Amino acid sequence: MGQIPVISMSAGIEKNPGLKINLQMAHKAIQALIYGDVFMRVLYKTRPYEAVPGSANALHEKWKAIAQRAVRNGNKKEFQRNIRQIIKEFDELPLKDIKKPRVGIVGEILVKFLPLANNYLVELLEAEGAEAVCPDLLDFFMYSLYNANFKAKYLGKKKSSAHINNFLISYLEHYRKVPTMHWQQAIASSLQHGSTSWQNMPIRSSAAVTRPARAGS
Repeated sequence: MGQIPVISMSAGIEKNPGLKINLQMAHKAIQALIYGDVFMRVLYKTRPYEAVPGSANALHEKWKAIAQRAVRNGNKKEFQRNIRQIIKEFDELPLKDIKKPRVGIVGEILVKFLPLANNYLVELLEAEGAEAVCPDLLDFFMYSLYNANFKAKYLGKKKSSAHINNFLISYLEHYRKVPTMHWQQAIASSLQHGSTSWQNMPIRSSAAVTRPARAGS
C-alpha cells in the first residue's frame, strides 16, 4: 500500500504528493467548512419544529447543491449572498410554536460530527422529541490554533508559531463574520415579530470550545 499517496492535514509529517495547497484552495476549504456549520445550525434548529414534515430537509438539499457548485469557484461575494439567503429561507420556514428539550452533542471530533460514527445520534434525538445542538466544526480548528498561545507562554514553544496561528485565527474570524452578522439579523427580526424560532440560536459556539487547553489535556 506504500504506493498510495496519503493526503494529511498534518504539518510536515506527510508530503501530500500530487496535491499543492495554495491560497485559492484555502479559501474554498474555509467556505466549505462554514457552509457545513451553517447547514448544521439551521437544520438542527428547524427540523424538530417544522410545520410541514420534510420541508427542512428539502430546503437543505436545495441549498447543499447550490453550495457545492459555489465552492468550486470560491467567489467570496457569491459565498456571502448564499449564506445570507440560506439563513433567510430557513428563518422563513413555517415552524410549530412548541418547545423541546435541547440536547448537546460533545465528544471526539469524528464521533461528534459523522452520523455513521455516532449511529445517527441527531436523528435518534429528534425521533425521541428533542432538539440536537452541536458546536461548529470550525471551532475545533480554532481550539487547535489557540493552543499555540498557551504553548508559547507556558511551555517554551516558539512565539513565531503563536503569531502565525493568531493570524490564522483572525483570518477565520473574518470569514465567520458573514454568518454571525446574519444570525444577529435573523434573531432580531424574529423577536420583532414575536417569534422565538431563533431566540436560542447561539451567535457563536461557546467560548469554552476555543480556549487553549491546559497542559496535559
